[in-house]
Amino acid sequence: MMLLTRTTIFGFLLLFLSGAASAQDLEITNIRVGQGDATLIQGPPAADGSRVNILFDGGDVAAYNGGKVIGAVLSKHGVKSLDYLIVSHYDVDHIGGIVSGPHHGDSFLLGWNKTPGAIGDDDNDGNDGWVGGAASFAPDKDEIGRGDDIPVRFFVDRGDTPAATSQAYRKYRLLAESMGERVSLSNQASVDGFEIDLGSGSKMTALAGNGYVRNRGSRVARVNTENERSLSFLVSYKDFHFLISGDMIGRTYGSEDAKVESAVGDVIQNMGIIVDVLHVDHHGGNNGSDSVFLEKIKPVIAIISAGNDNDYHHPHDETLQRLEQAKVYRIIQTAWGATESVGDEVRRVQAIYQGDVVVTSDGDNYTVSTSRTFKADDNPRR
Repeated sequence: MMLLTRTTIFGFLLLFLSGAASAQDLEITNIRVGQGDATLIQGPPAADGSRVNILFDGGDVAAYNGGKVIGAVLSKHGVKSLDYLIVSHYDVDHIGGIVSGPHHGDSFLLGWNKTPGAIGDDDNDGNDGWVGGAASFAPDKDEIGRGDDIPVRFFVDRGDTPAATSQAYRKYRLLAESMGERVSLSNQASVDGFEIDLGSGSKMTALAGNGYVRNRGSRVARVNTENERSLSFLVSYKDFHFLISGDMIGRTYGSEDAKVESAVGDVIQNMGIIVDVLHVDHHGGNNGSDSVFLEKIKPVIAIISAGNDNDYHHPHDETLQRLEQAKVYRIIQTAWGATESVGDEVRRVQAIYQGDVVVTSDGDNYTVSTSRTFKADDNPRR
């Protein structure tokens, strides 16, 4: 476990502790979901012990089952309801765990009932699934909120313009509109005005959504892909700052990639802060985290979520090298990923752990630790 303070960050002093998080800590769990993304963000506890619970993205359905993993993490942390479920964008490795499978209990939100009856059939009416067949994928409203379902107050996403075409998107939309209130950050005003109070002075501020960047006044040019439409949020608690942006990209390969990531960097730079912990965009893909962006946000710790031996070769060696050149103190990976031929400079700052990466902060100091909530039995490398 690492403890970093304002006075030790730039001197690179690292202390190893064995204590648990303080009762007043903000806690961020970067969940190991294989080739996907899911992060649990919990505000500092209130006087009655309650806290704001937010899930940012929901993992994938394939291979390393995101829904199953997330369910285990929520259970470990005692989370029985979510105040917000934020979907950065509609790629299946970010929403697959939310909507996976044809049956009621296949989603971690629509949990398995522990009483007699059909599997997942919380009201024992013989209907255990997404009703309406392949055309609608609507969850059974009579089932939601019963048994061990996890209620959600607000679903936050990039909206429906343009609409995605995947089955996972259609299922997500119907689930969100059935279970809670849907909030879409789809234009300049909605991005500029959205902020979540996490308690005790901590907050989560929208920086981008659907190609619009906070206080920019107009949409970033050439936003054409789902990744470029990703939501970006800054979690702040006094002097501590954590940045997470889904699959946001912005590095040009001589093509017409939109510069959304760079525009988010401008917002951070204009705020006069540094990013203590960066959840690296797009699983460490080479079309994100360019040197100009990293110079603007000056991250101290970088966390990468990627699956072992993934087909995309995430994280890319070039991204790891740029992080090292930006003087990131530690690059922490939830899994080995597909790291191939990085040099000694990267290896000196690289830490690979097959598990969740947990960040806690009291607003002045912060710790980074690791936890194995869920382990797949079929692959020892996981």
